[in-house]
This record gives sequence, C-alpha cells and structure tokens, in this order.
Amino acid sequence: MLSPLLLGSGLIQRKELDTARKVAKDLDISVEEALVDSGMITEEHMELPKNALKQVEDRKITLDLAIRAVRIAVQKQIDLEEAIASIKKVHQNTSVVVTAANELTQLLLGAKMIEREDLGDALKKTQDSSMMIGQVLLLDKKISQEGLLAALNAVQFIRETQLEKDKAIQGLRYANQKKYSFEQALFELGFFIHPEKKDLRTDELFFMAGVVTERDMAEALEIKLFKNKDFGQILLERGLITTDQLESAKTLLNSVASGTLRAYQAVEALSGVCNEDKDVYASIAEFQLLHKPDTNDRLGDLLVDSGACTREQLEEALSKASQSSIKVGSILLKSGILQESALYSTLRLQTLLRFGCLERARVVDLLSQCVKNDRNLDEVLEESNVRVPCRMQWTWV
Repeated sequence: MLSPLLLGSGLIQRKELDTARKVAKDLDISVEEALVDSGMITEEHMELPKNALKQVEDRKITLDLAIRAVRIAVQKQIDLEEAIASIKKVHQNTSVVVTAANELTQLLLGAKMIEREDLGDALKKTQDSSMMIGQVLLLDKKISQEGLLAALNAVQFIRETQLEKDKAIQGLRYANQKKYSFEQALFELGFFIHPEKKDLRTDELFFMAGVVTERDMAEALEIKLFKNKDFGQILLERGLITTDQLESAKTLLNSVASGTLRAYQAVEALSGVCNEDKDVYASIAEFQLLHKPDTNDRLGDLLVDSGACTREQLEEALSKASQSSIKVGSILLKSGILQESALYSTLRLQTLLRFGCLERARVVDLLSQCVKNDRNLDEVLEESNVRVPCRMQWTWV
C-alpha cells in the first residue's frame, strides 16, 4: 500500500521505486530503507506517506485522500493533518456516482489494452481505495501512462463528436499498436470527425504550459470526464495549482478567445505566472506591446522556409494549381518534391499555426526536422518537449 502513496503523491518516480525494490532484494532490507539509504527520499518525507498509510489502514481516510494530502504536505511544507483539513475545506462534493465499469474500461477492453482479469482486480481495489479506475490500472502497471491518456482522449472525442464506439475502439487499438495519437489513428482509418469546439480548453492551457505532468493530466481528466467537474477546480482540490493561478488561467483563456493573445502566448504567460510569480496582466500587456506574432500560415511559404522545397519548385507547383493548401500539396506529391508523411506533417503544423498554438518560427523548425530526417511529427514534438492539442491539427481533413 506504500507504493501508490509514494508514486501518486510524486515523492518518487516509477524507475526509482523499481531500483529500490531491486536493491532491497539484493541487500535483504525493506524497500523503505532502500529508498532512504540511496537518497531517493529523505527520512522526513518518508514519514508523511507512512503516517498517511496508518490512517488509511485505520479507515480514517481513503487512499485517494491520502495521496492528495501527502502531495500537498510536500508542496506547501505543512504537516499531514493540515493538508487533510485543507483538502476537505476546498473540496466540492459531487452527487455523481462514478461506475468503475464505464466508457473508459469498455474502450480499454475492446481495444485489448487490458484483460478482464485485470479489470476485476482493479474494480476491487477501486472500491477499497476510492481511487479512479484508470489510476488503479496505472499504478498496477496494467496500462501505460500514454495508453491511459489516449483512452481518456477517446472518451472525450466520442462525447464531442458522437463517434461510434466500435470505430473508437478500432482507432484506440490502432493508435496503441502504432504508438500514434488517437486522432492520427482515426485519420488513417478514415474515421476522423471534426470536433465542433476548437477554443483552447483549461486542461490544454495548463498542460501546454508544463504546469501539470502527464500523470496529473490523466488523473484530473478522468475525474473531469466521470465526475463532471471543472478541470481547474480539480487541480485546485488536488493541490496542483493555487486559486490565483486558476484565475490567471481564466483571464488568459478570455484573452485568447477575444483575439488579444495567441494561444502559445497565453501558454508562455501562464508558465511565467506559475513558475516565476509574474503578474498576468503585465504579461498580457508585454505580449501586446513587444511581441507581434508572425501569422503567415501559407503552406508554400512554410515549405520553403523549412527547406522542404525551393521557391522555384513551389512556383512551378503553383502554376499548375490554385493556391489551396491541399491542391498545392497534391502537386508537390505527384512531382516527387514532397513525401506524403511530410505533407501531412506540414498540414498539421499549419493548422496549429492558424489556431495560434505554435509561433511561426517553431513551426518552421519542427517541420524542418520532420522533412530532413523523414520523421513522424509526434516523435519530433515529443523529443522537442512541445505540447500541443492533438484535436487542433486536423481541420484540413
């Protein structure tokens, strides 16, 4: 029971726990001793999860509450009881009863990402711990972090677009096999449907700004989807952000919606607010005064600037087609100037530029990496540590 407390609260990472288990076995000591002796965690920090575990065993608090309390106690440098009290104070009870055998588990089973035996064990642990089913499967290593996020994304996509469940299952299975995003899998299978709403969401803003980790994202997104709670409120309740940071995020989202800021500028501003304690209004004013964005999103210019083709090759293509991105791309494909994978990467990046999710210079750099090295855009984004919304890359389909 100590493992989920250590991992869920972020005190240690999975690799550190695995190393400590090996050391403990080799030296015939406890995992707890191995973690402390190796310097992966201090004795002081180890007392927090141990005390929380005692309360869980005494049935005073749930495991889910214990994980959150330890996380807040470490972040705010307060004692465990104070952390528990703060959670209970800020927590907004919901009347929604979450069924563990839900859309998420149906998709995971259908895509063969988990077995029925895995689900049975997880359901029992969910009832005992009051944790969400996805987090239990993750802690038990029945599913990867990427797999859980893809499945949650699939649930959200179904709700927003009314995509048929069997097609979503096929897409999720294909995405899992190919290590693709769920949207790219749908595109390649011919199942992609455009989401109606394309405004930047709260979860996307915090994730793109690096304020939340992938693990935090999966945890909060699952609660949002199945408890019908506001994403920002979830982050607040779990001690991942402050009230001021949440209000700043709302201000920045309004600025994006009104056209005052581009999405990537809002992301940079939120990062400054959360990591450097900058004033949100001063950040907005700074971007307006000093950072005028280059919004040239013409496909041909992007291709030339990234080195995908020369200006002469582009002009020849334009002489044979209208200036529609798809038609220009088609001509470049037929002439052998551009590979299909490079064209798709270009169209995806062009869409991200149009939605303001990336600045033009970054788009050109990413596209150059894709074209010169014949690489998949998702790989390049991951290696470059660039976070962008998957759903905002496919309006050209």
